[in-house]
Amino acid sequence: MVGFVCINKVEPVEYTGLNWSLKEDCMVVHRMAVNPNYRRSGIGTELMKFADELALANNIRYLKTDTYSINTKMNALFKKCGYHLIGEMSFLGKEKPFYCYEKNIK
Repeated sequence: MVGFVCINKVEPVEYTGLNWSLKEDCMVVHRMAVNPNYRRSGIGTELMKFADELALANNIRYLKTDTYSINTKMNALFKKCGYHLIGEMSFLGKEKPFYCYEKNIK
C-alpha cells in the first residue's frame, strides 16, 4: 500500500466550539498516511486532491481537517493544498493542541 486517507461527513465533537467560516455541509479528512518508502513523491498532495474531488462529487464545497500541532509535515501539506488555519482544540492526554483547518473549494 502506498497511502490512504479517510474522508467522510462525520465531524468530531471537538469541532463544535470552533469558529468555522461556514455552517454548511462539509466533508472531513480524518486520517492520512503515506508509506515511508513513497514520501516526498506527491502522494499526500494527490490524496488531498482526491478529498476535493470526492467532496465535489457529493455536491460539497467545504472541507475540514485537523492535525497535531507538532506534525510539521501535515501542517505544511494542508497549507500547500489551500487549507486555512481557523483555530486549535485540545485532547486529554495530549500535551500540545491540534490545529484545525478548513478549505472552500472553488
